[in-house]
Amino acid sequence: MWRYLLIAVVLAGTLPLLPRFLERNGFLAASEMSGDAGQAESSEDGGAGSFIQRIPRQENGHYVAEASLNGRRFLMLVDTGASQVVLPEAVARQAGINLQSFAFKIPVTTANGVVHGAATVVRDMKIGRIRLRDVDTLVLKDDALKTPLLGMSALNQLQRFDFSNDTLLLVQ
Repeated sequence: MWRYLLIAVVLAGTLPLLPRFLERNGFLAASEMSGDAGQAESSEDGGAGSFIQRIPRQENGHYVAEASLNGRRFLMLVDTGASQVVLPEAVARQAGINLQSFAFKIPVTTANGVVHGAATVVRDMKIGRIRLRDVDTLVLKDDALKTPLLGMSALNQLQRFDFSNDTLLLVQ
């Protein structure tokens, strides 16, 4: 049991730094992360008021969603390996999250060593017409994370999500 817990903690700590690692090693150009995620298509499914958001796979293989956090728009890398939504400190500030009362004391083990994060909640998150409330979020210092990650704390609030034909389908 402890072994699985340790593995989960290590994965949760290292996955948020994956985009930074890829960028530093030439697998992901910084300009690719600021690419147009506006091609995502939103529609209302005929069934009982559910919403569908389609996010196309980018040329680099990643899925990038345009999301609104507390009314501010950001591009977020979809990361099913991240247990929570993870934000760089600067993005959290831009989203109106007051970090003055936060203590960055949650240790997160990463490939570059241990960093410390702060737990918070994003009160309002929108991805197209999909609206999520009270999404558990981890904030890391800017030197530990550059790209906001759309992790499982958001995806688990959906009815379902599927990867098919180079498209990520979010259903609420």
